[in-house]
Amino acid sequence: MYNASASYEENYKNGPDPKYLKEGKFPFVKYTKKPRYEFLGVPLHIPFGVAAGPLLNASYVKAALNAGFCLPVYKTVRSREWECNKWPNVLSINSNQKSIFSNDQNDVIGTPFQDKDYFSKSISISNSFGVPSQAPEVWKKDFLTLNEKQTLGYGVVLSFQGSREEMSSSKETKEAFYFDIQKTIRLALDCIKNSPSSILEINLSCPNEVHSPLYKDLPSALKAIQCAHQVLNEEKSDVKLVAKIGALSPEETMKFVSETAGMLHAISAINTVSANIRNINGKIALGSGSLSGGVCGSLIFDQGISMVSTLAETRSKLGIRSNQLGIIGVGGVVSIKEFQSYLSAGADLVQAATGMMWNLNLASEVADYLQVPYEKSEEIPS
Repeated sequence: MYNASASYEENYKNGPDPKYLKEGKFPFVKYTKKPRYEFLGVPLHIPFGVAAGPLLNASYVKAALNAGFCLPVYKTVRSREWECNKWPNVLSINSNQKSIFSNDQNDVIGTPFQDKDYFSKSISISNSFGVPSQAPEVWKKDFLTLNEKQTLGYGVVLSFQGSREEMSSSKETKEAFYFDIQKTIRLALDCIKNSPSSILEINLSCPNEVHSPLYKDLPSALKAIQCAHQVLNEEKSDVKLVAKIGALSPEETMKFVSETAGMLHAISAINTVSANIRNINGKIALGSGSLSGGVCGSLIFDQGISMVSTLAETRSKLGIRSNQLGIIGVGGVVSIKEFQSYLSAGADLVQAATGMMWNLNLASEVADYLQVPYEKSEEIPS
């Protein structure tokens, strides 16, 4: 439903377009039984949602909810308006490798989308938006239009992050960043107080702030989580906090999980895997002017599974129960096969991103696999 040949701003304004969907129509799924699953206190018809990123605004979230995705994440918001990286942001990614991993030197080819790319069964894309955000007064008003959609069996997560501002010293820059995290989570809390939403997700996985990426700098990541946790305590809020991260080693994972115990209710992994993205002529392919960019889709599935397995093993070693710390598996989910694999690896909830952008029927395919009954219709909007 995303037009990769248009800018982020055009897609935001125009909303989801069925022309770019696998079936060319918006699916409408109505589950016919009471929810049998649950995540962080939210009853769900199926343990399947959409990761932060492809749901640009409420119109995209509504399309995902209508299609049967039960826990979508509203694209990451900030305390101020933040421009998107220059187009092109989303390219079709090709590699000689079956999988790419975070510790490798990944060199891939990025090309403009063709029709066949939209409907590929093994799609991979570049993700180089730079975490754009509307001004708070815009995203808060937009988010609240989702209230009527959050009925029994569905929920919406609000993702947020701090924003960097260069100060006169490194110390002041960091302090300003942590202050902005607290400012942003207060804005997010103020928003969801007026909605049925009960989950916030702090984005630690994008390379744009104090450390690149933040989750790899454990002291800074811990400080960011502590800042968010402090606000939740001050507000006496029962809102659940999720941290979105990328791939870590087993040793790093153990430190991250053990030192954030009691502050986080779930960890979502992974976001993207970084790669050097060139066009077929060997030149920089992304509009940002950066050689390096995040890759999503099938190429990062093996890395995602590896990280979720590590999280599950770490949780078990520390004696932490799943109802104390949930695991969200994301990365390369384009079919039932990947959904099954994440559950087998230890995920309590699975999310799609790239796989959902052009196949909204993925949720009903999961419902079929789980034998969750539903009624379905399709519609081409006028």
